[in-house]
Amino acid sequence: MAFISANVTQYSVKLPAQANNRSRYEAVIYLTTSAGTAFLYFYPNDTALPDNRIRIQHGRPTYYVYYHNNHLSEVISNLRNERPISFFFNEESRYSTIRTGSESVGEGEELINVDEWLRDHSAVRNALIWETSSGIQRYTDWSSNRKNQLQDAVELALADRSLVLTDPPPNAENPDDDASATTVLAEEHAWPLFMTYVARSLAVEIGRFVSWSILSYSSEELALLLDSREMFQWSSSYGGYQIDGNQGRVIPAPPEYTSSFLIGNGLIAHNRIGTIGNVLDWCRRNMVHFRGEVTTANFEDQWQYRGYPPVSRVIKGTPFTGHPENGIRNRTAGCRGTTGFLRAVLRVVNIPVAAAHACRHAMPRFVSERMYLTHGDDPCNRFAKATPPYPARELLITQSKFDTWLGSGATEDERCNNVGRRVYELALTHLPDRLLHIRCADIAAGLPRSESGVLDSFRRFYTLAELEEINLWELLDTKIESFGGCEHVP
Repeated sequence: MAFISANVTQYSVKLPAQANNRSRYEAVIYLTTSAGTAFLYFYPNDTALPDNRIRIQHGRPTYYVYYHNNHLSEVISNLRNERPISFFFNEESRYSTIRTGSESVGEGEELINVDEWLRDHSAVRNALIWETSSGIQRYTDWSSNRKNQLQDAVELALADRSLVLTDPPPNAENPDDDASATTVLAEEHAWPLFMTYVARSLAVEIGRFVSWSILSYSSEELALLLDSREMFQWSSSYGGYQIDGNQGRVIPAPPEYTSSFLIGNGLIAHNRIGTIGNVLDWCRRNMVHFRGEVTTANFEDQWQYRGYPPVSRVIKGTPFTGHPENGIRNRTAGCRGTTGFLRAVLRVVNIPVAAAHACRHAMPRFVSERMYLTHGDDPCNRFAKATPPYPARELLITQSKFDTWLGSGATEDERCNNVGRRVYELALTHLPDRLLHIRCADIAAGLPRSESGVLDSFRRFYTLAELEEINLWELLDTKIESFGGCEHVP
């Protein structure tokens, strides 16, 4: 997959009266770059944006990129006042942004004064918290040394670089083989990890790396990105920073690594919901649920680390040393593992994700979108995989549906029954490959519908009469026939 980062050499701004405006955009900026021409269109904030696109003319690309109008003044300000300016475009995901870059070495100009920027954006500053053994420290109480480290890290992040971090950081706790896996980080590893994530969040905002902004986020949304207690908490009993497995059984990778993963796989879209959907698609295509118990020895066997799985190893894939025949797989530590993975990965592009819980299971809550998965395991569920595949963002449910199925509107028994329900609701429409195989097995065994594996698959949610009312068996047989029979079902 290809992506370009090109220097902007010229620009001009036109308002609708000056442009041949047959659409609803309010302004257009023409860019001349070292890679081709780009047109940036700015639409009213309540307008659905078209997809970014490329057109090849006379062997040269022309890029068409769409923003909401609230970004116009900042883009113009950057073009007028910052040097150098780069135009970035990912040809697979169509993600695009304008970036400011560092001045050449020796010119001595500071790219951004982080302390002043935070002073001008008090809600962001107030959310920025580091927990110590003595309690929480808000940014205003940080030492000059910590503030200077953050300044340096933001400048690196704006130039798409980062501090070199140990990945994974060593686990300060060494539990027994049969003890529950846990991870504790010494401050020398916890602070740089947290600080580089904060620097990445600020750089993404200041540099306009994405089309959305944290400036409109609630205090909860900002805390999920900028409060160290959302990554780990100080534990006096361990004398270090313990990762809360209920919030996610993972160790975040260095943010530069995670950013490269998102960009390299074309996962950053022009809005938050599209990005979430793309990451869920990656999880569904690649992730497999771990096997066995949540013990130190078993986790070491599957991720070669005596603690929670490092995000970088989930992305790269690891062997199951006890079962080498299984090969290298992108293993996730169950619903809490996938929830933690989504929290850590999406944090890099300023999408806040919290962990919700129902009936001893975890599921991600995409706070800014007010949407959820019904189970952290949903992307790994074989009933979520159909031919052809459907967009994984369909796995998401609204806040109101979550409340009805898994929240305050449901009894405990109903919550337990509804964990993972969305996958099976979608299965009635998309007829996943696994369900087709179950139908084929029923046919081979000569089972009536009332005793069938198909009915067993849905018994938690639907009655036989309800499934027959939507003609489920006829739909399954039609799709099986479209493949050429049971022997050809994927």
